[in-house]
Amino acid sequence: MSLSLSYTFKRLIRSWRLFTALLLGIVLAATFFAGINIGADTAAKQALEKALSQVLVDFVISTTIYKEPGRLEYHQFSSQNVTEIVQRIKNIDDIKNAEAVSRLYLPTRFSNSNETYTSTVAGITVNSSVFSEVSALKENETYVWEGAAHVNNFHVGDVLSFNLTIFTDVGLFELPLNLKVKGLVRLNNRELAVASGQYYGGQYAPYFYGDLFIASWEETFKRIIDYYAPLPPRYGSQVNTDVLVYLDRSAFISPWDVSGSLSRLETVKAQINDQIRKFDLEAQSSSLASVLASYQSLVIGMRFLFIITSFPVFLVAWYMGSTVSDVSFNLRRREIGLLLTKGFSRRQLLQMFFAEAVMIGLIGGLMGIILSLVLNPVFVKAVGGEFSGTPFVGTDTIVITVVFSLILTFLASFQPARRASRLATVDALREYMPREDTKPHRRVWPWLAFGLGSYKIIILLLGVSLAAAMSSVMFSGNIALILLLFIALVVDGILTYIGPFLFFWGCTKIFIRGSVKFQEIVAAAAKFLGDLGTLATKSVQRNPARAASIAFLLASIIFYSVWVSGTLASEQDHAVREIYFQVGADVSVSFKSPQNVSIPMQRITENLSDVLASSTLEYSLYGTAGPVKAVNPENWLGAAYYENEFFSGNDAKKAFELLASNNETIIMELGYAQYLKKELGDIVSISLGQDTLELKIVGFFGLSNPSSFETVVGPFGPTSYYSSRYWSFISDGLFRQLGNETTRYSTPSLLIKLKEGADSKAVADRVRANKALGTSVSQVSSVSEQLEAQQSNVMLMGQFNLLRLGVIFVVLASSIGTALVTLVSLRERGRETAIMNVRGLSFPQLLVMLLTENLAVVTFAVLLGAVVGLIAVSGTIASSNVTNLGATVNRHIVFPFETTLTIVFSIALIFASTIMPVVFMAKRSSSRLERRVREI
Repeated sequence: MSLSLSYTFKRLIRSWRLFTALLLGIVLAATFFAGINIGADTAAKQALEKALSQVLVDFVISTTIYKEPGRLEYHQFSSQNVTEIVQRIKNIDDIKNAEAVSRLYLPTRFSNSNETYTSTVAGITVNSSVFSEVSALKENETYVWEGAAHVNNFHVGDVLSFNLTIFTDVGLFELPLNLKVKGLVRLNNRELAVASGQYYGGQYAPYFYGDLFIASWEETFKRIIDYYAPLPPRYGSQVNTDVLVYLDRSAFISPWDVSGSLSRLETVKAQINDQIRKFDLEAQSSSLASVLASYQSLVIGMRFLFIITSFPVFLVAWYMGSTVSDVSFNLRRREIGLLLTKGFSRRQLLQMFFAEAVMIGLIGGLMGIILSLVLNPVFVKAVGGEFSGTPFVGTDTIVITVVFSLILTFLASFQPARRASRLATVDALREYMPREDTKPHRRVWPWLAFGLGSYKIIILLLGVSLAAAMSSVMFSGNIALILLLFIALVVDGILTYIGPFLFFWGCTKIFIRGSVKFQEIVAAAAKFLGDLGTLATKSVQRNPARAASIAFLLASIIFYSVWVSGTLASEQDHAVREIYFQVGADVSVSFKSPQNVSIPMQRITENLSDVLASSTLEYSLYGTAGPVKAVNPENWLGAAYYENEFFSGNDAKKAFELLASNNETIIMELGYAQYLKKELGDIVSISLGQDTLELKIVGFFGLSNPSSFETVVGPFGPTSYYSSRYWSFISDGLFRQLGNETTRYSTPSLLIKLKEGADSKAVADRVRANKALGTSVSQVSSVSEQLEAQQSNVMLMGQFNLLRLGVIFVVLASSIGTALVTLVSLRERGRETAIMNVRGLSFPQLLVMLLTENLAVVTFAVLLGAVVGLIAVSGTIASSNVTNLGATVNRHIVFPFETTLTIVFSIALIFASTIMPVVFMAKRSSSRLERRVREI
């Protein structure tokens, strides 16, 4: 063993060029593997920090407690009790700070309005870590939040009068409260969230609509709390008090020890409860514990998902390493024969080869870790994070990466090493040694793989979905059919990922390695080259196994590149279109009431005149025919988002022209029309509220989907309604003819189409900040915001980005592998090329011959991979459209410029990795011959 190990070290040093081929493949795979883990850890840590930033309070203790089950009776504490509770909590070692916040919820009515609003008065302590400006307030003084709904109605010096009331068993108690407005105050998102009681607002602005006032807890609220404390409440009061507790998170929470952090969190919670048990109170840990638990599962889920997603990368690395190892051991046949004649046993040879694999695996793993640190910004961004600071590399990541590299190297070199160690001494002296599988069972496997792969290719080509068939027979009662289909569904699901690779492996084994057909085709194609073509063909015939391996590798790479790039482009296009459909336009503004909606609509359009392209108002109602939208047929198509495939019977333009010409018409939702078996031109009866309409169908809207009915309790009692993701259209002229009892329950929305280049998120913010709208707006949605929210999904976007990155690594790995295999193969044939040069073969002739024999395999593999890739993209999209019933828009096959460029770059790199080594070796061989001639 010591002899073979010593020889192994010397061999690695002397033949570093030969072992570099395998080492580079292992380094790339280890880099990708380590980068995934480091990137996942870093992105998950950032996700944790982001989630923790949204948890503004670590523990919440409500001092207004529900005392008696089945009866609305509450118990409140005095200001002295609240102060004692705060002080007790502050004395706990792990507590950073604690403070009390009280709130009053008071009805408000202005003289110029008949509408009553609920105002919130927040009592903040002087030493608050949330809001420090409260120290300037005296008794019965208040700040008005500048974002209040009616901020224009309040002025400095105004006195706001309220009556605080409480109902008890012994009577009604009232306390007058007069607050003098001292000024306006600007609150950041954190301050607004805490003051309004929305403790989970975080960095996002909490949705608070109404009037908010800030008062001093010590100067104003103490008196109010002490007034209510001794009263026996029957229905509760208008004041409540919370004690907010904050931890030192930097010392308390460790992202690398989540279980320990959760344990410490429970310990602190028990300590807090011990201090407040005498008050019959209990601390609630807000969402801190759930955030930590979610983070723990997120890290595990991200690693598992990303590794499964990256499986083709590791498959390619293994197969490339196996091919390189096979070529390398074949090049060392003379060395192996010499060692056998010198007394080396076959076991010692095998141990030496495995020792080489171990050293290559160790070196490759460590180099992969170092390289992954260099490329860490790429991996972090790929998995959905943002690179900042020094990445964390845990010991577990280093160990796992090294073990992964060792396993991958062992798997790649095991079979070639075993075959090389069993090589007979006489075979080592042969220039070419065929290694064809002669055992019958080994000839069966390629046909089995080809059959399974062909089945999956046909399924993809036809766009058949077994999942849809399974859902259709699930309730048929035929157990045998269900069981059979379930087994087929499992097999089909597995073949979705490995079927094309089985097809390539079987195809290359049968038609390149096990048949002369491919060589005959190459000979026919190279016939115009004459003798050079004959030489190239015979070279391919001498190495069918190697040609099959290269063809499988390259076909798999091109397939993976086309499939992933095309599918991701389709998913991205689908996501954008889905969001446009849900929003309805670039920006959508929903109003609270259909009454006088023209006034806020005009204010919005006037304010957005610089970015507005067009707009339209629509009213959403619900009737027996499902959702119905009343629109202006003349301008809806110019402002709203729609797709032509949504409309059938008549195209969109024709259907809306007919809708505009006659109010007694409807563009019917397709699913409901199919349920009623209605055709174009038929009359349909629908009910909207208390109105029943007889309308002529002038078109259909929506994609075909299953019928669904549900019972809804509305303003007119329980009614069975048709439910759908789509809706029917009626004209706004017909809408105005409906009764008030129907139209008053409609929801008006303004759809806004922006000029090219305008930012819909900025426009939405402008609408929200428009004080002239008052409280008329209930919701503002924009496409940019929805896309931004979707892209913040680490799991979803991380998977997509990792697939894109995987394409780059797969293509790079295969290109390097192809180049190295070509170099080693040409080096193996060094004597042959030298003899050809001596016999008068010029450099151009030698180059043409070598390119012909290599490019034949590459061209075949690229075409095969590209065709199967396109079939897979088409089949995947067709299957998704059938099975994904929750989607409102169909997926389309799209190949945008970036995707096409990626595929073209991949193909170009594959050809370059074949051509450049051939040119290099041909030039080198000719140069050596010329030097020898000069020496002679």
